[in-house]
Amino acid sequence: MNPSPTDPPDLDQLYGPDPWRPLVAVLPFKHAGAPSLRLVGQDIADLLRERLQQDPALQAILISSDYLAKAPPHAVDLVCRELRIGHVISGQCHGHGDKPSLYVELADTHGWNVRWAHFHHAGARSLLAPDSEEMTAMIAALRRELVTHPRR
Repeated sequence: MNPSPTDPPDLDQLYGPDPWRPLVAVLPFKHAGAPSLRLVGQDIADLLRERLQQDPALQAILISSDYLAKAPPHAVDLVCRELRIGHVISGQCHGHGDKPSLYVELADTHGWNVRWAHFHHAGARSLLAPDSEEMTAMIAALRRELVTHPRR
């Protein structure tokens, strides 16, 4: 359906990302140890981005692991600068067996300072549960840091 001349313009098409909503990029979580940790890290990063995107006060994108595998080391910095991404969420899965751990951090892209970090000791898989209280708490903490305490 074509928009009529009386329809308001799509602001995202005209101006790009909403400057009043923080834009955060979620990087695939690195893994150390068993190859199965790669899948856990990817699934958690995907879910984290989805949950952040559902918040009307935030904008979130996922930078794919395929892109990062082929890109030079400074690619994340370039992507963040070009897309005006203000924050990056990254982390690492590690451990062995059925209870992998996850370290997650939020950094601002202005000075690459870590603004928030949390370690889920032996609790990475619990973040993937459909009604995970741990994931809800992590989203709330990230939202608080991104919205209530914007970039300094």
